[in-house]
Amino acid sequence: MEKNLIVNFHEHHVDKEADITVLLPVGKDNSLKARQMAKENPSKIIPFHYVDVNNPMDDELRQLKRGVERWGVKSVKFQPMDQHIYPSDKKLYPIYEYCEKMGLVVTWHAGVVDLGHKYEQGVPMLSKYCDPIHIDEVAFDFPDMNICIAHLGGNYMYTALVLAEKHENVFLDTAFLCFFGPRFFPPATPSALITHAVNVAGEDKILYGGEGVTPKDVLDADITDEAKIKILGMNAVKLLGLQGIASGGNDKKNGTFLEL
Repeated sequence: MEKNLIVNFHEHHVDKEADITVLLPVGKDNSLKARQMAKENPSKIIPFHYVDVNNPMDDELRQLKRGVERWGVKSVKFQPMDQHIYPSDKKLYPIYEYCEKMGLVVTWHAGVVDLGHKYEQGVPMLSKYCDPIHIDEVAFDFPDMNICIAHLGGNYMYTALVLAEKHENVFLDTAFLCFFGPRFFPPATPSALITHAVNVAGEDKILYGGEGVTPKDVLDADITDEAKIKILGMNAVKLLGLQGIASGGNDKKNGTFLEL
């Protein structure tokens, strides 16, 4: 295959191997850092927004709107094991309504993980919030809002695949499969998991995400070249409206960022 556009849809640092890195911040401080990094390099970095679920949602909605208008925020990232909230919690619905209206993607972590620490953002990382099953209700209530389940659902991969198969607006990313794959029985490689995801949910539903997964894992999957091109970048370009950035354009409407 010739070199194709690589968009890392799920990362926490700048991926030098990718043409575009999507930064998914955990916590308000990291959210601000992601915005600053994107402002400095708007053609290479896409910032997502982190919602503090302990704040009034009216305030959080205002902050999200400001992020979209001033910083080019393209999506909202939820880390439920830290935020201790399920996707179907009605307090989040004003955020969803705005995301649906503005075409923003909502990304939810899924899967039970051991990151080497049991506390994050000053709270215990509770695994009970990592099951993506509650996204089913949200996908029904907001059929025009695109939702991404991270890590192919992790250990809830069956649930995530069925939700992506069932709902036109549910997508999956491949990040951190190098953690989940060896813990399955029998163990599976990221390439094998990507192959299975494409066979079940379809090549248009899978987004390349990093966190240890590499483009080679996609290239080694037993899928068509067209599917590899879509997963490595073009699905993300379409989902996030990045056509202007991908082509090097300067049209605000096509994906460049507003200045402060």
